[in-house]
Amino acid sequence: MRKAFALAAVAAMSLPGVAKADGFKATDNCLQVLQGITDVDRVLLGAWIMGYLDNTNNQASLVRMDNAMTVLSNLGQVCAKNPQATILDVVQANQKNTADTPGTKAHAEAFLRQFLVPYANRVALTGMLRPTEAEIRAVYAEPLAGKLVAMYNEMYQPGVSIGPKQDQTEVILWRGTTGSLRDGAPVLKDFPGGYGDVRPYLQGNYPIVRFKFVEPGKTMGMAFDGLIFINDRWVLMPKPWRALGN
Repeated sequence: MRKAFALAAVAAMSLPGVAKADGFKATDNCLQVLQGITDVDRVLLGAWIMGYLDNTNNQASLVRMDNAMTVLSNLGQVCAKNPQATILDVVQANQKNTADTPGTKAHAEAFLRQFLVPYANRVALTGMLRPTEAEIRAVYAEPLAGKLVAMYNEMYQPGVSIGPKQDQTEVILWRGTTGSLRDGAPVLKDFPGGYGDVRPYLQGNYPIVRFKFVEPGKTMGMAFDGLIFINDRWVLMPKPWRALGN
């Protein structure tokens, strides 16, 4: 049956009027992809979006041609209003973004708000953010990974803590993924410039957050970066570019 399916697929690709697929990446510009997409890739994109959202939202939708085309039509409308967005930007913006959905912006904010609680044990909270060597090596490639292992081992000394200053009772944050930063997606501009230097070493597609503890109504405050969701938890790998010169 598998062989018959493969032969049928090849035959369909060879039929007159059926375009050959050029492919696409989730980090490609959404509007540009839709303007130049082939017939085959149009179907693949609609199905991919359905699968991505189902996986994120822990549900199972019926995958049919009409459902996939409806999803694609909705995508086109959103992309037209956000011409700089990638496919992934648009899809992630439409997923359930609650504090109960691991890795989302809301999930990161809920975690960080623990640091704002009066008399919070910030030493313990910071200790929870310490990445393992395996996690560092999963996010960054060599030779940077080995240097970061040494740098973060030195950083996470007993008693170290992060947190807001007095009167900083709010947190603001920006979220991307290691994949979107690596590919130079628009979200890269929301992160410190040093991430442009470590792009070649970024691996996977892990959620990554930059955040600030600020006073109400202000945008300046205690700034941090490199909050990464991996292995079902948040870890902090800040300022990775500092290890480049070591």
